[in-house]
Amino acid sequence: MNIGSSALFWQLLQRELKERYVGTALGITWLIIPPLAMLLVYSLVFGEVLQLRLHTETNSTQFALALLTGLAAFNALAEVLTRAPNLLIERRDLLLNSALPAALLPLIPVGVSLVLESIAISLVLLVCIITEPFHWQALAYYMPFLILRLALTTALAYLLAAFGVFLRDLRQLMPALLNVLLLTAPVVYPLSAVPESWQVWYQWHPLTALVEGYRSALLQAEFRSDYFLGLGLLILLVLPLSLYSFNSLLPRARYVL
Repeated sequence: MNIGSSALFWQLLQRELKERYVGTALGITWLIIPPLAMLLVYSLVFGEVLQLRLHTETNSTQFALALLTGLAAFNALAEVLTRAPNLLIERRDLLLNSALPAALLPLIPVGVSLVLESIAISLVLLVCIITEPFHWQALAYYMPFLILRLALTTALAYLLAAFGVFLRDLRQLMPALLNVLLLTAPVVYPLSAVPESWQVWYQWHPLTALVEGYRSALLQAEFRSDYFLGLGLLILLVLPLSLYSFNSLLPRARYVL
């Protein structure tokens, strides 16, 4: 991406955020309200009602931090999965009537997801600094997983944007798929709560690698190389396929639109 494309992408990202929150009473405060609301509900249900803990010695604050970290990763993924399938359809005028590079469009939800994740992770860091002994090397361990998350969501954005023009049902399918992903990965509950007989299957879940990688890095200042390598291998397989699919289907998508 050259300087001109970077400036154009930044303008598109700003436009996306303004369109989403313009005219609302709370404005950009809505960037913070959803993750806090989810944190409150899930902390109450899983942390207090069901009494789930990461470890036997984990207190409610530590559980809330682990929950918010997992939700940060999941919500970033959800942003892309919900927006990408309808992206080219919604931005039809930009795609057909401007000199805008089409490859920039799928990056818009990825950029929005980075904004949302940055807010959530900032809250995690703030609480960690106030309540826990915080090790700053945790940020260095977190950044490689953030890069993998951006690469994974970029691959999914290109893939879903390309097929979303032809398979309009994808947009309707995403909410159900996200519910499945949320409940079949240790996002709102700890991996330790999963029966041992199911642990092997959970280890193959891509979202498990991402969530546990985030938690290990930010909350324990540990780098999980096994999760990093596994997720990285998956991305090496999926990203070229998604880029090829997008470039191959783009001419037909223009024709259909």
